[in-house]
Amino acid sequence: MRFITHRLLPALDRVSAALAVVAQLMIVVLIAVMLYEVAARRIFNAPTMWSVDIVYMVNGSLFLMAAGYTLLNERHVRIDFLSSRLPPRLQHAINAAFYLALFLPLLVLTSDASVQKALRAYMRGTVENMSVWQPLIWPFLTGIALGLVGLALQVALQSLRHLIGVFRPDAVPLPGQSPDTAA
Repeated sequence: MRFITHRLLPALDRVSAALAVVAQLMIVVLIAVMLYEVAARRIFNAPTMWSVDIVYMVNGSLFLMAAGYTLLNERHVRIDFLSSRLPPRLQHAINAAFYLALFLPLLVLTSDASVQKALRAYMRGTVENMSVWQPLIWPFLTGIALGLVGLALQVALQSLRHLIGVFRPDAVPLPGQSPDTAA
């Protein structure tokens, strides 16, 4: 059990951390593109035709790439004023049931559809038809697919943590608890 909670799960959590680093780099790209567009438009009176497409593609991708890391660090919106008053085993059971019965299956289906869509766009060379610039759309769809797969992996890991917590509440911290308080 200790191997799973102290070695395996943290090792797999690094996928979410790596995707978060990519998301951080994408924020730099987002800022650079926006600054370039503002300068091109306001200073040189030469707006670009590509900046809007890059901004929405990068923003959409980075949002999902950071989602798994957000879940890992419990920084998502959580309404637990009632469940936090329940015994730890029951809290873990409720979280595990939610993740395994609802959230994970939906994420797996969505991730699969997203991966398939990105692959089709790559194979066909699909472009964004609503844009004057008409960029290839597969990099954007691939970013979304990576983010969804990373989030699905993190939900699976959180589910496993909560299942362990049902049987050994002291082995896994509850949401909002620091890992140091768990054994």
